[in-house]
Amino acid sequence: MNNYLNIQNSNIFSSFPTYNLGGESSIVKDTAKVSDTNLLEKHAKADTFNENKEQAKSKKRKKILFGSTIASAIFTAGVAGVVLLRGVHGSSFSKIKSKLSSELSKMQSNTPKDFVTKTTYYTRKGAKKSVDTLEATSNFTAIKDWICDRIFRSNKVTEKYADGTAAGFKKVVDKTLGKKYDKVEIKVKDLTSLLKHHSLDSLKNMSEKDRLQEINIKGQTKTLEEWINILSQQSSRLETEFDKSFSLGARRTRDAKRTSLLADLPEKIRNRFFKDKKTLFNPETYKSYATQDLTQEAHRELQDDIVRAKKQITNNITSIHDNIKTSLAAFKKEIKPEDEITSETVKKLAQSFEKFKNCAGENEVKERAKISKEISGLIDDLIKSTKSNKLYAQTEQDEMLKHLDSIKETVLSTGVGSKGSLEEIMTILKGLNKAKATTGQKIISDAQYKEFEKLSSKISKGLGKATELEINDYFIKQAEIKVGSAATDVASVLFPIGVGAYSIASSDGKDEKISTTLTTCIPLVGTFATMVYGTTKMFSGVKNLVFAAGSGLVLKLIGDGCDRLYKKYKDKGSVVNVVKDEYDRFLIDFEEKNTTKEKK
Repeated sequence: MNNYLNIQNSNIFSSFPTYNLGGESSIVKDTAKVSDTNLLEKHAKADTFNENKEQAKSKKRKKILFGSTIASAIFTAGVAGVVLLRGVHGSSFSKIKSKLSSELSKMQSNTPKDFVTKTTYYTRKGAKKSVDTLEATSNFTAIKDWICDRIFRSNKVTEKYADGTAAGFKKVVDKTLGKKYDKVEIKVKDLTSLLKHHSLDSLKNMSEKDRLQEINIKGQTKTLEEWINILSQQSSRLETEFDKSFSLGARRTRDAKRTSLLADLPEKIRNRFFKDKKTLFNPETYKSYATQDLTQEAHRELQDDIVRAKKQITNNITSIHDNIKTSLAAFKKEIKPEDEITSETVKKLAQSFEKFKNCAGENEVKERAKISKEISGLIDDLIKSTKSNKLYAQTEQDEMLKHLDSIKETVLSTGVGSKGSLEEIMTILKGLNKAKATTGQKIISDAQYKEFEKLSSKISKGLGKATELEINDYFIKQAEIKVGSAATDVASVLFPIGVGAYSIASSDGKDEKISTTLTTCIPLVGTFATMVYGTTKMFSGVKNLVFAAGSGLVLKLIGDGCDRLYKKYKDKGSVVNVVKDEYDRFLIDFEEKNTTKEKK
């Protein structure tokens, strides 16, 4: 029993004798070794496979990351290229610059003392410096356009290209401006037709007693028949003045003058930057946008022509006040901080302008004439003091005097009978709307007056926008075309196409090429193409940059979405499955949002 227990507790094979089985024993041992080796190899292969798989995934991730980085870099470079190609300028940018200059001018007259005022002052000063720096980038545009234009004109083939693009751009900007004026012309015809029809009806339907009754309008007393005759005259004047100054023929005449005034602009650009080495590397050369700076005289002359013509049609108090305010802001910009006397006089002048604007009631004409005299006296004082002021050089004095002359001319044009034909018509109609016929009814009903008022407002606003476009963005666009912007703008679209083609060619495989096209090439080319489109539509520099960058960003988002869908389609192999997945994902997101809202 004990022996049995001992056997159980020990190796039972230990009691057997050991035999040398030779080959058979070796085979068993070798088989065990092979089995172990195969198992190890199997695990090693599995580890290697997993490692290779992870490496492949890692490489793919790095490649995608690298591709995204390159795409983003190319897209960012594209937007930066838009800035460099066109610079930052335009009427909207000029308004920002003028506003900052005006605010700084006000603060300079009183030395900032407290912390808040000092902070505001230096913040505005820093903003003004940034604005000036941004505007200086536009000089790259002028230099680039001028150099490229010289190159294009070095042989007949490229010269034809330069002339063709310039003519094409000019045709587009002319058409854009023409549409603005055409809309106003339609409204003018609508108003004069309605007025003519109403005046005739009034004369036909009213009794002699009504026609001869006296009506007082703004301090003037005339019979109804006389007022209706004046309406007819003003209606004819409105049509005549619009045709004389803003019809297609009138615009072409003004355009010929503009072309003549800008004829020597390329030569002026050459002298500005390339006269000698000093001018090219002188920081002072780049402080203002050369194309805009060198055309100031021509711009002012054409502006005066347009404003003078506009006054014949619409010369209401708001537009008069705005014209004065613009000229006064330009004058204030020239005032030096130490010239406190001039600053004080300008403050008084600004206060008088506000009183002038707010005149109303029966004594409006007399009150406005009184304030106009007061304003003229202040302007005369400024003219005298400016001429004798030793703080300013002769060129600075001349510039300041031009602004003062412009203000004085505007003020003097506001006397009795100097309103635009549109204002004369509306003044009479408003008076007739308040007056009553012998029957007790209004001579012009409220509904009729509102119809006239609506048309008048559209004419006034439409003409204001059209003339502002012609004075500012249209003028600078014509100047840039003269320097050679059209040819370089069109050529600039070829640059992103070339970059895009290179990035596609550098991509590995069909899938990556499609991905690069969707996520990089299309947004990049779209950004530049949009910029060129905005240029032809006379979008100002800042507006065009925002427009181009915004469209590029939208195209980038669309491209990324299309790329994602394409990759899904490739994996799923079915458009139906992709659409189903997208729909399911939309439902899940929608449910999650609703659940979150309910919890809140």
